[in-house]
Amino acid sequence: VTPKKYRLMKTFYKYYSGKRKAPVLTVFVGGNHEASNVHLSLFNGGWVAPNIYYMGHANVVNFAGLRIAGISGIYNQRHYHLGFGETMPFDD
Repeated sequence: VTPKKYRLMKTFYKYYSGKRKAPVLTVFVGGNHEASNVHLSLFNGGWVAPNIYYMGHANVVNFAGLRIAGISGIYNQRHYHLGFGETMPFDD
């Protein structure tokens, strides 16, 4: 369950809906309080808004000669050795 302090709509929906555009390329990984439905639909990464790229569960991208690697998620000692079961992508 998401704590109440993280349930507020901030500004990302403006970028996701196309009302705003990030002024520079923005690459991000998933953390703890993002929209998991968006992340699950882009398991291998993808564009979430103009100029904003989600790296997916784990990914490496090359941009302007720079290699950028990312792993989404948060560390939890109890879950560390459980592994991860992959699932099929969602359909439209």
